[in-house]
Order: sequence, then structure tokens, then C-alpha cells
Amino acid sequence: MIRNPDKPPFPFSPPPRFIWPNGKRCAVMLCFDVDGETTALSEDPELARRLTTMSQCEYGPRVGVPRILGLLEHLGLPATFFIPSYIIEHHPLMTRAIAAAGHEIGAHGHLHEKLHTLSPEEEEHILQKSLSIIESITGKRPTGFRAPWFEINPGTTELLRKEGLSYNASLMSDDVPFIHGNGVVEIPGNWMLEDWEQFAFNADPAWGVIPEDCDKVYQLWWQEFIAMRDFGCCFVLTLHPWLSGRPSRVRLLERLFNDIISTGDAWFCRGEELAAWVRAHPEHRREIDFDA
Repeated sequence: MIRNPDKPPFPFSPPPRFIWPNGKRCAVMLCFDVDGETTALSEDPELARRLTTMSQCEYGPRVGVPRILGLLEHLGLPATFFIPSYIIEHHPLMTRAIAAAGHEIGAHGHLHEKLHTLSPEEEEHILQKSLSIIESITGKRPTGFRAPWFEINPGTTELLRKEGLSYNASLMSDDVPFIHGNGVVEIPGNWMLEDWEQFAFNADPAWGVIPEDCDKVYQLWWQEFIAMRDFGCCFVLTLHPWLSGRPSRVRLLERLFNDIISTGDAWFCRGEELAAWVRAHPEHRREIDFDA
């Protein structure tokens, strides 16, 4: 098909998918999944003997998180940290530092378990265990959940409701939040806005791919933000401190966040704030209607 040079790009004035606070055109939720050592241990407990592999995972809680907290403080940005409760138990000072900085801590399993491998009873036990551990160390019960590997079971959202959580951040069926039939808010993500696909690598066992250049990743994420802003979407960026806490990647994040701030169009929010806005303003969501 030959593009008509006289026609503006489609759509030149799209209606927003959601109306955000204070006239902002895009919601931005910065997520840090602090998987740490569970990155390896959830795959094979025997990897605990592989010290180099484990040390790469430990980089996140020990070095990456403090560096990221410094960047967020410098820019005055809020974030949501999804942390397996095993990591919270083994890195309590890190956990308390995240909470003391005013960031949200969400549930993320205990040992980063893949939910599809669990029975309903096992899934419930692990969720209750993780919530209890997080509350015991931070003094606050989480209101949000992200499934390890983003993969949930048919009964997961009902389990979240039963345990009093207000939102899930695991599905990928939309680019703005929606409300499940039981009242749990869903904050969708997507693999394109994930750093694992860009930076993860381990030689043996083999993880990831050859790490990408930071400039290429900046362009990928920046272009998606600009397009999401044009369509009035929700930009959910998912980062892992053992990957994005490396020096050049923190500079990438600094550049990206500063450029998003400079547009004046972004509402930076924690997951709990985003879920509360969506629940309070269901009329602000624009459905895509083929009959309209």
C-alpha cells in the first residue's frame, strides 16, 4: 500500500484510552522486580553451589537497589518494588530502605515460584506466607501482587481478593488498567517494556541473549512511551536491579526518566495509587468498541 503524503499519521488526534489525573496524558508505573538470588534458586536449588551465578543474582539487592534508590531520590520519582519474600527475609535492611524511601513493596511469591506448577492449596499457602513475611519486616501489608514470570492461574485473582489485595500486575491483554469482575484491578504490562529481554545473560545455565546496547534500548522504550502518551495509555516499565542496576543502565534510566519528565505529560505513580484511581474512576476508561 502506498501512503498518501497528504494524510496525517494515524490517528492524528486519538481519544485517550484513560483519563489520568491533573490533565496528564499517560500514567507511568516504574516497577523493580527484586528477584535477587531467587532468579537462580527457583530454577534449581543446586545452583546455590554455583558461586559466580549466585553472585550475579546477589548484585541486585546488594548494589543495584541502592544505586536505583539514589536515582529515584535524585529525580523525586515514586516506584513499586515487587520482591519475593525469600529476598525480603535475606535482605531486610534493603527492604526497610525501600520502604523508608516511600516506595511501595508488592508481593512476588516466596522463591519466585512459577504459579502454574502449584496446586491451588500451594499457591494460597505461598501467598499467605509471603504477605506475612513482608508485613513483619515492613510493618505494612502489601496491596499489590505481580506473579513471577507474569503467569497467573485461573483462580489467582480470586485468591488475591480473598487475601485483601487491591490489584494484580501480571496480565498483558490491554495497555490501560481494567477491573476484574471481583473488583481486583489489573495493571497490564508487556514484554517489550522489560529489561530481561534486553540485558539478561548467564553462560551456564544459559539465560537470556547477548545484552543489547543501551542506546538501542532507550529508543525502544522512549518510542513506546511517546506512542502510549499519544493514545493515553499506561506505561508500565519492569526492571530487575541485577540487570538495570549496572552503571551504564542506570545512566540509561536517568536519561529515559528525565526525558519523560520533560514532556510534562506523565503521571508517575505507585501501583497502589494507580489502582485506587482506576477503581474510583471507572468511567474514565474508554473501551474499544467495534460497533461505535
